[in-house]
This record gives sequence, C-alpha cells and structure tokens, in this order.
Amino acid sequence: MKEHIIQTIPSKIGKEIVSYSNVRGGDINHALLLKTEDQQYFCKYNTGSDHAGIIMSEIDGLNLLKANGVLVPDIIAHLSQDDYSAIIMEWIKTIPIHTSKSGQITLADQLIKMHSITSANNKYGADQNNYIGRLVQTNIWYDDFYDYYYKLRLLSQFSLAYNNGYFNSYTPIENIAKKLSDIIPNEAPSLIHGDLWSGNYIISHDSKAYLIDPSVSYGHREMDIAMLHLFGSVPELVMDRYNEIKPLASGWKTRMDIFQLYYLLVHLNMFGRSYLSQVESIIEKYK
Repeated sequence: MKEHIIQTIPSKIGKEIVSYSNVRGGDINHALLLKTEDQQYFCKYNTGSDHAGIIMSEIDGLNLLKANGVLVPDIIAHLSQDDYSAIIMEWIKTIPIHTSKSGQITLADQLIKMHSITSANNKYGADQNNYIGRLVQTNIWYDDFYDYYYKLRLLSQFSLAYNNGYFNSYTPIENIAKKLSDIIPNEAPSLIHGDLWSGNYIISHDSKAYLIDPSVSYGHREMDIAMLHLFGSVPELVMDRYNEIKPLASGWKTRMDIFQLYYLLVHLNMFGRSYLSQVESIIEKYK
C-alpha cells in the first residue's frame, strides 16, 4: 500500500519522489517524510474503513484554522482512492518546545488568536461532523454550552463506552450533567482545536508554533487548555503568557478534569480498559 501511494504522489505535486522514510506519528494514521530533488514533504495517510472522512476532517479543520489566522502547515495535495486517503503537507523541521522560550510564547499567542474567534451565529457546535481520532464527532448547533458539551461530547462517548461494556448504567453521566453549569463558567463560544494534546502542535526550528491534526468546533476554550495538560507537561511560560493576555476564569486548574473526562472517554473507546480508572476517578469526584 505504501509503495502504491508513493507512486501516485508525483502526479499530485509535480515532482518525483527520490526517497521516503517512515515518520513516528499518532496511532490512527501512517506518516512519511518524502524527499524530492529540491524539497521535503510530510505525507499522512489512512487505510481504515473511514479513511476518506478522517483525512477530510483534518483538511477542513486546518483550512478553518488558517482562514482565521492560526498558523498551520500548508496543504500541498490531497489524495483519495477506494482503499486509502492521504494529505501532503509542507515539511517543518521541529525542535522541542522546552528548548525555545520564543516558541512557547508563539504557542500561547496562537491559542489566544484561535480562542478569540467566535462563531458567526454565537452558538456552540459546527456546521458538519468531523473525527476525533478514528471516532466520529457529531456537530450540530446549540445555544447553550452545557447542552453542547453534555449531548455532543460526554453523552456520545459515554454511550459508546456503555455499549462496549465499561458501564452498566447511565446514572454516572446523568449526575454529572446536572452539575455542569455549577462547575463550568459560562463563556461565549470560541474556535477550539478540539484535540490539543502535546503531539498536535509543533515548534519549528525558527520558533514558530504550528497547530496540526485538529478536530474543530466552537466550544469552551478550557477544553483545549485541559487537553493540553492531559498528556505531557505544559511549559509554565505558555500559560503565563496566555493568562496575561486572555485570562481564564479563576479555578481553571481545578476543573480541567471535567473537560479531560471527554478525552479520556475517547481514549477508553479507542484504546481500551487502560483508561477506565482515570474515567472512573473523575466520575467519582463529581457523582
């Protein structure tokens, strides 16, 4: 399959591929570094049953972020056949975020820019469904954030977990639904990345921060902040800069888990029981 995809790419980018190599990436897609005579490209491809939707979801998200001034890699080409879909992007040479204070500041500034964009209709949701990992993420519009978060995010993933046999009652999530408005401060809808773990941003060699692999909607910006802290540490300068310019409501650190619950349910449904104890711990806290 990999060789077949490589053979198809030159007609899309107008250059011959002289070499390629595997790139360490996420758990859902495959990634390659492509080299031509004078340039390098990043190729991400998916061969699963939902390959077309997964890749198109990323393209739509990247385009929406770019249209709103958020820095994302340039999309060079999109390939889709019956058995795979792929996206070709510019190759960005990266450095670890902890080595670059200016990169940390740039990341904070990109988040501020993104979270300062609100929906045209002042509602929560999005125009179309997309994907988080390999799972469909339903998007319709809600006037109320708590309805959006409970029905489109928590309940959808809890229902899947229930069907997968991890729970024998809906009572835990129903109890949390009753408390959301007391836990989470109300804010206007913000454009959010939607899957902002530490692997979904990169710092370039010239200390620019790029957001990648989004699962966008208009939601509560603390969803992104909570996910940013879920897998991997966040440099203190990032949050200091963010809160200096666009302060979060007091107590944001103590309620990150109510947003992390959604992402942990996603991981439970995709990767299995190893995430169940973290889910149960948050549910127990808010029962």
